[in-house]
Amino acid sequence: MKVDKTKKRLLIHVGPHKTGSTAIQKWLHDNKSFLKSKNVAFLHNAETHRAARLLCSQKYDEAEEHLAGISAQISRLDAESVILSQEDFAGELPGRTRTKAIYPRFAKNLRILQRTLAHHSTEFLFFERAPLEWLRSCYHQNLIHRTTFHDFNAFSEFLGGAPDWNLLLRRASDAVKGNLHREPFSKSSESGVRSVLSLCGIEDAELPSQPAILNQSPSSDCVLALERINRASAFPSTAWFAKQIVIEQYTSDPKTDIAAGVKMTIEKVAQVALPALLDRATRRIPDQDVEDLLPPAHVDLKDFLIRRLPENVIYPEVSRQQMRDQSLLLDYHFRGKTELSKLNALTISYLRRNTPHTAKAQALFHRIWAECGVFLVNELSSRWLISTLQTFLDHGLNESQKLVGGCGYFYANMIKIYEGERAIEGLAQDGVLGGTEPTTPNKFRGLDRYKVGGTDLLLNTNALALEISLLDRAAGVVLQEFLLRVKNSGNVFTRSDATRVAHKVEIVNFEDTWSFYVKPDHRSHAKE
Repeated sequence: MKVDKTKKRLLIHVGPHKTGSTAIQKWLHDNKSFLKSKNVAFLHNAETHRAARLLCSQKYDEAEEHLAGISAQISRLDAESVILSQEDFAGELPGRTRTKAIYPRFAKNLRILQRTLAHHSTEFLFFERAPLEWLRSCYHQNLIHRTTFHDFNAFSEFLGGAPDWNLLLRRASDAVKGNLHREPFSKSSESGVRSVLSLCGIEDAELPSQPAILNQSPSSDCVLALERINRASAFPSTAWFAKQIVIEQYTSDPKTDIAAGVKMTIEKVAQVALPALLDRATRRIPDQDVEDLLPPAHVDLKDFLIRRLPENVIYPEVSRQQMRDQSLLLDYHFRGKTELSKLNALTISYLRRNTPHTAKAQALFHRIWAECGVFLVNELSSRWLISTLQTFLDHGLNESQKLVGGCGYFYANMIKIYEGERAIEGLAQDGVLGGTEPTTPNKFRGLDRYKVGGTDLLLNTNALALEISLLDRAAGVVLQEFLLRVKNSGNVFTRSDATRVAHKVEIVNFEDTWSFYVKPDHRSHAKE
């Protein structure tokens, strides 16, 4: 009699959730060679996960079509027995959706799995955990990943209490003609792995590695903290971040870190919050070995103030990658300006890279602003003022310079971003607003809008920026120059003041909250 090698003994581990499924799956994945030696294969990939999610979503026709493809894939495996393991085959994790029941379609899911995988000899495995303990563990999982519940009793009441496994599994067993194995849950990961192996005919084997213990429930103190977050969250879509750093026991007090043995740094916190952006941030200043085009660090800067760059310079078709080409580009951008303005830009160009000449570039940059800043501050375009402020942020001689630079850099760039978007929308920078109150829905929860002339936000922003500028003589004058340019240009601040004048806005307690604390001169503005 010919043996059909495409027909496999198929064990489908259906969880449920919170019974060590992740640890079992990891062990099976990490020990595929051991399984192969026992004529067993473990199939666990995006396709099996997709099938489980389709069942959870009640997209049964799609699920059956997907499972048919998985059945064919199982037939091609070089093994007598195959293991599938997907806890979502049981259904949605209780609390993950608004369904007020525990695995209400469990029997139907198993019936579909058995029917679509009927080419194989199919058996199912379900680990039974003490119902109340299991439900509490599901609640903890919800606390970690969702903000719906902050009280276990409310969670339990929502789901109708702890499950009756006998009732649930009796129906499921009937649906699959008794091919459902019920195993007691153990907190020992090895116990779960051995139960799976036993059903595949692997008894008393020495395991090549010990299964890890994964996804442990949080401590009682951590649970209380997570409940507080869910109860009081002002921004639920980012509550996961606060929860993660609570779980990781992050603290802003380094002494506590050392005492508690906690190793989570602020850099690791950023890795949790915005990993892709952190990757970009860590590569912001690239390493580059470039030639030295800078004058000596002790050069007399007065000569650079006297000499001017040629005005009749043609734009060079080169890239900024090589420093000599960057120097040619600066000759064009600063044509007719003093050589000192170019030297400032050249030092910044070096400091935007990590080169062997960093110390020299820093020395020249700080000499320029300490000795000649008053002569240079009005000569630079606003773009290079912002670049200068950023350089004070990155290479300040002290914390005051870094604070002035950081404040100025972000202040200037946020205006630039806002005005850039306004230009894309086709709105004039010096226009007068047609109305004085917000008319669109707020899409940034908690970031309140304001009436024109009914807030001191703009005034206080400028006042604080000016106050910060007082911290350092060299960097401060750059920020003050930029504030003056804001005061004398078309932008969100001057536009707000002009709108107040045009609409004769006078709101009690906000009469003097002009952007720069003075009512602007009457000037003509285009009305939107």
